[in-house]
Amino acid sequence: MNGPTPELLHFLAHACELEEEAHDRYTELADALDAHNNTEVAGFFRAMAEESSRHLAEVSLIAAGLELPTLKAWEYDWPGTEAPESASHEAAHYRMTVREAMELALAQERSAGAFYRARSEQAKDEETRRLAAEFADEEAEHAERLALRLQDLPLVSEVEREDDDPPHMPE
Repeated sequence: MNGPTPELLHFLAHACELEEEAHDRYTELADALDAHNNTEVAGFFRAMAEESSRHLAEVSLIAAGLELPTLKAWEYDWPGTEAPESASHEAAHYRMTVREAMELALAQERSAGAFYRARSEQAKDEETRRLAAEFADEEAEHAERLALRLQDLPLVSEVEREDDDPPHMPE
């Protein structure tokens, strides 16, 4: 019986990092929104962080006993500058609504799904192809659940985004 291919090990290293980065970013966003007393959105981001932790645990279980490559930050081949499921700090706003938070998370789930789907299509070995397709399907299911939840939420009004206390900018 052959051991895992370098391609599979490289893929699993990426999957672990993707989920860890997602967890960390959602936790950062939750902490920031808690600091601004936006507890409803902070709670949503904490739930997303927990989901990322569960995914990381699943990937870690698959990778248990394997020696994954230790990659430096610039050695990850993400489609952008960050891991696909890491929500942008710039996309968050301290007065964002749950709907906006869900839309942000939906985009991240879709981004992660596209990353995994591309890996599945490009993989040369069967196990990498299978696992990447499985992860892509899982991200698609999460995206579908978020999209369904979004249907029940009101649209966002720009008035809700107005800043009651804008920063003082001396001229």
